[in-house]
Amino acid sequence: MRSADVSVVAELQLEGAMMLERVSNAIKVFGEEYLTRIYRLAALRFQLAGLEGTITNKLATVESIYQKMSDRAATLRLEALEWIVIILIATEIVLSLFR
Repeated sequence: MRSADVSVVAELQLEGAMMLERVSNAIKVFGEEYLTRIYRLAALRFQLAGLEGTITNKLATVESIYQKMSDRAATLRLEALEWIVIILIATEIVLSLFR
């Protein structure tokens, strides 16, 4: 996995979380009783609770994908480092035999 892919997934996750927070905050601004009633009716009409649950599930899915991509990238780096160490040890042994 390229680090650019991981960055894109992380950016999408952050963008989704920020949009959810903005929508929630914009709707919570209503302070007066009349506006609160309108908010409740609008929330029922647009099924905001269900939408929030859906968005939360999608964010969890993106988080899972991001974690897997990040773990895969870390595994590849660790495997590369292990091979480098093996090659360095083998080189050291060969050089010490020919001295």
